[in-house]
Amino acid sequence: MLQAMVVVFGFMALGYFAQRKEEQNRSLAKLCLYYLIPILIFQSFVHTGVSVQSLAMIVLHFFVTTLIVYVLLLYVVGRLFGWKREVLKWNVLAATLANVGYFGLAVIRYAVGEHAVPYAVAVSLAFNLYMAIFGFSQVGDEQQWQARIKRIFQNPYLYAVGAGLIWRWMDLRMPESLDAFLNLAASATLPLTLLLTGAEMRKNRYERSELWDAAKVSVLKLVLPVLIAWPLALWMTDDPVEQGVMILMFGMPTSLNLLLLAKDQERDTSALAMVILLTTLLSPFTLMLVMNHLP
Repeated sequence: MLQAMVVVFGFMALGYFAQRKEEQNRSLAKLCLYYLIPILIFQSFVHTGVSVQSLAMIVLHFFVTTLIVYVLLLYVVGRLFGWKREVLKWNVLAATLANVGYFGLAVIRYAVGEHAVPYAVAVSLAFNLYMAIFGFSQVGDEQQWQARIKRIFQNPYLYAVGAGLIWRWMDLRMPESLDAFLNLAASATLPLTLLLTGAEMRKNRYERSELWDAAKVSVLKLVLPVLIAWPLALWMTDDPVEQGVMILMFGMPTSLNLLLLAKDQERDTSALAMVILLTTLLSPFTLMLVMNHLP
């Protein structure tokens, strides 16, 4: 856990003090969103050692939990807090999309053990599949369902997931030179996204009202998904390793991918950057609480 926090905040600090221009940040966001993250997704599919049955169960648990949380936030919590349409959309996404990549893998190694890492990778694959189907379709301004479907097929994550599934189904062998290149490209994803997050924090000035709104979203993100995921995990499997992974991964901080999506759509990212910072700061404490009560 400590190692993960040092890496996360170290790169965010570098981005904070780098003072890059807005055009550079947008170019960096596009590089990560359309090239590096799809490579990471593809490599995860190629190298995962989880069985098809376990992968299917974990994907189902992820989708059911996330969609329940999404509906509760959209139709209950959002109305209680009086969030308007645009604010509601981004707050709901911030409270449902988790950093299940490097941060999630580090937590699983610490809490459950090295043998649980393949299951954590399966959750990461489920997250990327969710992003491919729902994430991109939610960020645009389109009102008609045809336009939303079109946006789904403009999503590079979808093609990365498809390519990874085909590669595994055909049981192809990856050439060592190509595998080395793809691994290096995938490993660049986390540092670059963290640098971008730090840069976004630097350019923004926050009012007390904005901090309070971000705090509300952050608490929802760290508490509500875990409360929904816990009973579902206990019901779907008797394996304590699978249960632990399926529960813990929903307690991770808000995903950096959401910041990239907002940047790509030329949205104001100040509130999202603050939610990412707050959830990352608070998550070690909430995760420790969850770990102490795991089955």
